[in-house]
Amino acid sequence: MKFTWNLPLDPDGIHGELDDGSPFVIRPIRATDGSALESAFARMSPRSRYLRFFSVRERLGDDLLEMLTNIDHDEHRAWVVADPTVPSEVDGSDGGLGIAVARLINVDGEPGVAEAALVVADDYQRRGFGRLLLELLIGTARDTGIEFIRFETLYENRGMRGLLSELTAVKNDKLSDREVLVYDLPVNEEVADGDGVAIGALYELLRFVAASEQSTNPEVDQ
Repeated sequence: MKFTWNLPLDPDGIHGELDDGSPFVIRPIRATDGSALESAFARMSPRSRYLRFFSVRERLGDDLLEMLTNIDHDEHRAWVVADPTVPSEVDGSDGGLGIAVARLINVDGEPGVAEAALVVADDYQRRGFGRLLLELLIGTARDTGIEFIRFETLYENRGMRGLLSELTAVKNDKLSDREVLVYDLPVNEEVADGDGVAIGALYELLRFVAASEQSTNPEVDQ
């Protein structure tokens, strides 16, 4: 993957492109991203929704949207990926059309372990965005002291299973069953290198900048 960015960083995100030249923007998710997230969910096929949430959903709903967007960026980190060449469907949403989301959530009672989740819009699948998000998760995990990334995937999700196999993730037999498979990926020098580490470190800088701006906003502080 190739990444380009400009200093100083700002919360607008990291600009980059895939190997095929497809541009993208990555930034931490915001509490105001609920409408954009619901819009992206509506564009997903029923199959993609099922593979991500393990159930059939027509919409995310206010409570789930609040949980997915209003996060602390410490125990729960999340990113949105946008296509800057396509306008967003949501008024006031910057950066372009939302096309993917990745998450890393610390597991209660298991220090050094974080659960990961990612989803890519149907029109952008099989183009390299899944690999991009995995590199982002691995780089950030290494940069923040996470030793194992845990993935849950349906047995029928061959695409995700293939990606995890390439990364030599180990199946957790104690937590897996016939339908839902759990994999633990050790974060070490072999899997966390190159641009993945770089973008993980850049995320932390973006988070710091965003937090600094929020602390100076009187409306947020109230």
